[in-house]
Order: sequence, then C-alpha cells, then structure tokens
Amino acid sequence: MAKNEPIKQHYIPRSYLKNFGVEGNNGNYFVDAYRLEDDLLLEQISTKSICFQKNLYTIPNAEIDRKYDLEYHYAEHVDSEFPKIYKLLVDENVKILTSEQKRQVLYVCLSLYFRTPRFLNHQNAFTDQILDRMLLYADENGDVKFTFEEEKHEFNIKDIGKVRHEFKERNRIKFLVQHLEKWKEFVDFKYDCTINVHRINDEDAPLITCDNPVSIRGVKSTRFEGLFNPDSVITLPLDTKYYLEIFPNSIADGQTRINRMVHDRDYVFTTNGIVQINAEKLIIGKPGTIERHFEIQSSYEDSENGEQFVEKAKYKLEQLQKFTELFEKKGLTSKETVGQLRKMLSHEYFKDEDQLIQMKRLLIAAGHWNQNPK
Repeated sequence: MAKNEPIKQHYIPRSYLKNFGVEGNNGNYFVDAYRLEDDLLLEQISTKSICFQKNLYTIPNAEIDRKYDLEYHYAEHVDSEFPKIYKLLVDENVKILTSEQKRQVLYVCLSLYFRTPRFLNHQNAFTDQILDRMLLYADENGDVKFTFEEEKHEFNIKDIGKVRHEFKERNRIKFLVQHLEKWKEFVDFKYDCTINVHRINDEDAPLITCDNPVSIRGVKSTRFEGLFNPDSVITLPLDTKYYLEIFPNSIADGQTRINRMVHDRDYVFTTNGIVQINAEKLIIGKPGTIERHFEIQSSYEDSENGEQFVEKAKYKLEQLQKFTELFEKKGLTSKETVGQLRKMLSHEYFKDEDQLIQMKRLLIAAGHWNQNPK
C-alpha cells in the first residue's frame, strides 16, 4: 500500500475541530475530549486522533486511482472550504451572502450531518443482532439459512466472522450511495431557509461541540421528527463563541442575509445540552471548556437558578410569540407590532437581541418608531 493512500478518513473535518482547539507545533491543533462510554476526560489530544474511521469512504472494487475519490472530494470541497465558510459566518460585518455563498454554507455545514458514520453504525449493530439470532436456528451440521431484506442467505456457523464482514461491507456501500443522494437533496430542500448566527456575550460560558455536531430537531418538540420535516430547526456550534442556526422551512424567507443575534449563559446552557445529547461517543472542546460545561450544568440544577432560567425562558417565548403573531397579522409597521417590539426592548431579557435592535433601527429610519409612544 502506498504511503499516501488516505485510509484514515475523518468524518468530522479537522478544519472544523480546530475551532475548538489550541494550536501546537507544526500547525497541529489539540482539544479536550470527554469519552461518554466511560466518563473519561482526555486532555490535549490531537485533532488527528479523533473523529475518523479507516476506509469509511473508500470505494470497493474501484480502479486503484479511483478508490479514494469520495475522500478526495470531501478534502477538496468540504474540509478545505470550511475555513472560508466559517470566516463568512463569524464576520459580523457580513450581512448578506451571495446565492452561491448561501448554497456553499449549506453544502459544507450539512455535510457534517450526512457524512458521519452513526447511521452506518446503527445498521451494523442491527445486522449483528439479526445474525446472532439466526445462529440460534443452525441445524445439526451448523448450517444457517434465512431470508433478510428479500435476499436468501446460507452459511455455516464456522464462517460467521466472514459473513459479518460481508454484511457490514454491504451496509457501508449502501451508506456511501445513500448519504450522498440525501445530502444533495437536503441542501436543495433547505435553500430558502433563514440563516441566523448567534454570538455568546459571556466569556465564561463557552460553547462545546461533539462527534455529531449538527442537530436537526422539531422547533417545538426539540425531537428529531424526520429529515424533511418543514418544522425542523438545524443547529451547529461554529466555535466557542458562535453558533449557526438554520430556521425551519415553514418560516423560511428565501433571503441570503444573515441574521445576527447575541445571547447569554442561558443560551449556552441549553445549546451545550443539545450538543451533549447529540454526541455519539465524544464531547469536544477547548482545554477547560468541557469542565466549565459541566459546572454550568450543575449550577442550573440549583433550584433557585433553575426557577430563574425557566421564568426567563417562558417570558421570552411568550413575548416573541406575541410579536410574531402581530407581525404576521398586522405587519411590522403597525402600531401594535411596534408597541410590542418597544416593550421587549425595554426589558432586560431582550437588551442584547441584535435582530430586534435591527428592526428598531429600520423602523426609526422609516419614521414608524415614534408612532406609538408608551
């Protein structure tokens, strides 16, 4: 095997992971990683040594110069492109994207969902369960016969290792084909989305990430409700300070602007909680940030802090829902909508909401802000 054959293939690009690490020698980046299976914190480990799987994208039975085409595609069109996308998203002077930039943001960021092996791992676990069960029905000679997914299978129990390998390779090939199809289809489906980027204003409340960083969940239920559910919101931590949010199709506007918002520790508590739930094996962060995440979690378990958090979240949700209803029924410039916006901005819970502040500036410029002074 040639030394330059890329058999060690990262499903979370190192160009993404570096945003949660510190730079060492020779351009290497190091992160802390919390291993969920044994509650072990691994400190200062290289991004080279996590979030990879050997030959995950290697194409079987391909010519020698084509077998790594998919891995090369990821390297050229995703991994090397992520720093450019990241720079666009965290640059607060960037308000509008071109159509091509918006599609590239979706293509690159959503790849972190489709290329991870979690679906493949789940299918392999299911296959193992099927084979283990079929072994119980072997005849006196150790022969096993069964039909699975409309295909007949026959083998002897002494060949079970080979059979498992064949089943898992078949699963991998199916994964290679299907994830590419779904990825492209989903980018097209989400193109009209609204893009938000949130900045955390608390330096002592850093964001973390994981080995499955893209979350897709119902905007109201917070559960996964199907890939093409129009009410799903998509989120991705970009670094310890910025967080990407792709709004549901049901409230998409088709624009290429980036809505920029500012949030506090409460937001970090909820978003880091989502990251932790979404993780397959690893929670990942800059040195010290994972411990800080657990400290913040513990602080919200205190009854007083917990009550304050619930009260704040409930108030903000109620006021935002009221504003949205007025906006949809009467328009942004109506007296009722302006009055509700004024009420929210006068409250401490909304003082750093950049999107609401931008709306206020727009209304002032158009001469509508002082029409309903209260």
